[in-house]
Amino acid sequence: MKILILLLFFIIPLREVESIKLSFPVQVHRQDIFLNYANDNFSQKLYMNENRITVDIKSVNFVHLNLNFRVSLDKKKLEKLNPEIKEIVLNLFDNSITLDHYFKKISPFLEKNIKYSEEGLPQDEISVLINRKANCVGFSNLAGFFLDCAGVKNRLVKGFYLMKEKGRVLVPVPHKWVEIHLSKGIRFFYDPQRQKFSANYIVTRDDVDFKKIRKFKVLLIKKSKEVLN
Repeated sequence: MKILILLLFFIIPLREVESIKLSFPVQVHRQDIFLNYANDNFSQKLYMNENRITVDIKSVNFVHLNLNFRVSLDKKKLEKLNPEIKEIVLNLFDNSITLDHYFKKISPFLEKNIKYSEEGLPQDEISVLINRKANCVGFSNLAGFFLDCAGVKNRLVKGFYLMKEKGRVLVPVPHKWVEIHLSKGIRFFYDPQRQKFSANYIVTRDDVDFKKIRKFKVLLIKKSKEVLN
């Protein structure tokens, strides 16, 4: 029995679950921008009283998920690409059979070849590949394009990334990332700009206009990590 338990320990991947509890003024929520949300590597739950909103967030980095799903290139989509872009996709896919293998090509490619920039350049995937520069929208568009080429459904997600200011004060920065949809209803978040995912995110409604949102700060009440089998 002990041997069996040890074998299971090494076979079944460990997951590091990161949890945080946040608080911010209720006036922010009155702009109706936040929602309760959950998928396979993230959950966000809001609690409201008269003065403040409390948010419980739990997250697992996408690399700790079982992504052993078979993928194959979309030949019809490839035929429409110009030779240079098509070659990039073929080199990335290489001999990938599973989504996990494909991700291990996509993330290093983004990190090595695309530089973060706020220059106001076009953010569609082809322009990003040509200019080698992107903001969070461009990173997400390019990652979504690579996933589309392998027949993997995905969508852009809108929200905030929490930047540490001082002590327990965090500053929410408008941000976009990707949610990936697999078979059997599996969904998870992936941030192609940072090539990972954590609890430092707050999801908003898709139709929120960031230009109309006043800047605000949140207070980190509690933060913890737990390793699960």
